Amino acid sequence: MSANNLKEIKNTAFKKLEAVFSSCFHYIHKKSFWGLFKNIDEKFLKFIFVGILNTCFSYFLYAFFIFIGLVPNIALFFQYILGIIWNFKTTGTIVFKNSNNKLFLKFLLSYVFTFLVNSVLLYLLTGFLNDYLSQALLILPVALLSFVIMKYWVFK
Repeated sequence: MSANNLKEIKNTAFKKLEAVFSSCFHYIHKKSFWGLFKNIDEKFLKFIFVGILNTCFSYFLYAFFIFIGLVPNIALFFQYILGIIWNFKTTGTIVFKNSNNKLFLKFLLSYVFTFLVNSVLLYLLTGFLNDYLSQALLILPVALLSFVIMKYWVFK
């Protein structure tokens, strides 16, 4: 099988997966839970889902790196590197319907900024709490900061 065929199969599979996610979110947004989410922006619901998925992926990486013996800030650094690629594709295509790879630099800069904020706060918290709990407590505030940057600067 040629490289072009593999790329086409990969793109087709990703588009089908994206269509399934969109259908699920549309159903949840409009019809499930007695229409409870009808007045909430569907993009925001997608961001929450993708954020949960990305957070689980990222925290798993962080915990894995701590488990193999890295210090917290080094574990956080490697978690950010691997997470950036994963998050760019999922956030861009699923949430903001934008797969423009030209936005990667802005996306990367936003993650550098959130990494620095997260790293400083992690350093401060690990003086009082254990390594795992410190990062767990920072997940929500850093995610909120990231959403604001993505919505108003990267994928505006």
